[in-house]
Amino acid sequence: MTSRKRPLHERVRDEMERRFADLAYFSPIPGERELCQQLGVSRPTVRKALDLLAAENKIVRMQGRGSFYTGEKVPVDYAEAGQRGFGLARMFSAEGRVTRSTVLQQVVEPARGNLAAMLGLAGETLVFHLKRLRYVDERIYAVTDDYIPLALCPELVRVDFTSSGLLRTLEAHGVRPYAEDKTIEVIHASPEIALYLEVAEQAPIFVTRILTTDREGRVIQYATSQADAFRSRFRVRSTIRE
Repeated sequence: MTSRKRPLHERVRDEMERRFADLAYFSPIPGERELCQQLGVSRPTVRKALDLLAAENKIVRMQGRGSFYTGEKVPVDYAEAGQRGFGLARMFSAEGRVTRSTVLQQVVEPARGNLAAMLGLAGETLVFHLKRLRYVDERIYAVTDDYIPLALCPELVRVDFTSSGLLRTLEAHGVRPYAEDKTIEVIHASPEIALYLEVAEQAPIFVTRILTTDREGRVIQYATSQADAFRSRFRVRSTIRE
């Protein structure tokens, strides 16, 4: 007995994922018309394949902006109040380790390109950008960049983040994270990041990219963390619900 051939849109979905696999996180993907030409299939077939990728969280569609590749994601659920906002400082502090930050940049700037798309904002909308050098037990751990729509919390520009936590500050002003999508990949260190992390240029570093949303699904933060691959550590906590 021969097995039934898989539907065309499923095979097209597989081919799309293969083609998109090497794209950087949140890279724009071709439009439907271009995909039809590249893959030699009809528009309805392309749409069904894209629907599958969207259902699997491999792509994100944004009205008026197109679709973006997000690849494999690690979901972190903040539904339990006690776990909400479990960031770098909280993770290490829970182990009795000392964390601190040096603020490298704290500015308001217009969101452009992929940053605007990731935050779900119109181009040139103002965002708060916080760039920090993070230490654990007085040893450099990571360079982090956080981007938050300024309209969500204008008070951010007046906070000293050398001594204040970003997530705690947002929560204090009524902006509460509910869930985040996280990707982790290994890249070579740029000259700037190598200098900050005190590693050789082109050394392997972990880049963690995080999109944080509130309970209504609104994006409240986009963040990146770049860390020496040989000093990095990750902890994943899962809850099994019956």
